Amino acid sequence: MADGTGDLGGRIVKSLLHNGAHVRVIVRLDADSAKVERLYQLGVEVVHADMTDVASVTKACIGVSCVVSALQGLRDVTVNIQSVLL
Repeated sequence: MADGTGDLGGRIVKSLLHNGAHVRVIVRLDADSAKVERLYQLGVEVVHADMTDVASVTKACIGVSCVVSALQGLRDVTVNIQSVLL
């Protein structure tokens, strides 16, 4: 999952966990540490990655079978960062 630190991402993470999924969340390098800590407390695997770098995102996605994106923002996020994720 890309960015599970916000409201939407948090809801998706909790739903996935409730349904028995193993969840890995890719968080930005500058992610709020308190929000990241909440993910750890839920039992989520957290991977920090530079979301603007294809190699960093690719490494974070090794071994996953599905990617869900909860990234939100303006063009720099919805187009540029989502393009890296794709």
